[in-house]
Amino acid sequence: MQIAIVAMSSAIYTVLGVFAAGFTIVPGVTIFYTPEAFIMPAAMWFGVWGALGAFFGTILFSPFFGYGYLIGLLFAFPDMLSALIAGIALRKLNIDLGLRDKRSFGLWVLFAGTLGPLAEAITGLPVYIWNGWYTVEFAYTYGLAVWFVGDITAVVIIGTILMRVLSKYIMKTSLYHKGFVYRETFTEK
Repeated sequence: MQIAIVAMSSAIYTVLGVFAAGFTIVPGVTIFYTPEAFIMPAAMWFGVWGALGAFFGTILFSPFFGYGYLIGLLFAFPDMLSALIAGIALRKLNIDLGLRDKRSFGLWVLFAGTLGPLAEAITGLPVYIWNGWYTVEFAYTYGLAVWFVGDITAVVIIGTILMRVLSKYIMKTSLYHKGFVYRETFTEK
């Protein structure tokens, strides 16, 4: 089951990454990063197995951003990191996956919309610097701003809609993981 979840998440993340490449305004960075809008809910619904979709998906869509698979591998870690940060934190804070209360929505915006993407940008920008594509000054000013805005807008708009509309259905399927690593299915007494 976990292999199916990783494959499904990777495929969706890849397709959304190819789509997002059309919104590139800074080399390699988009103003509306649609894969992030999917991977945050996926990490909430499927745990670490959903988050792994960001890792493999980033590698697969990397040529559409103008770099090869090896560079895509370097970006795969920061992309997965954002989903892991949000997924683990929000699971520990026991939010309502339908985001039906102010606390859950506020924590969603804080971790999935802000801290996860910020960690992703901060750890991903060194790849551009290391390859000589960005200067340090450019990376941590304009590059960081575009990366952060591109992620937060996608997560807060599309990711929130996905969480509100789909969570109640996905939680009823056998794919849903109550635990972050294990499904932890229980029979009710």
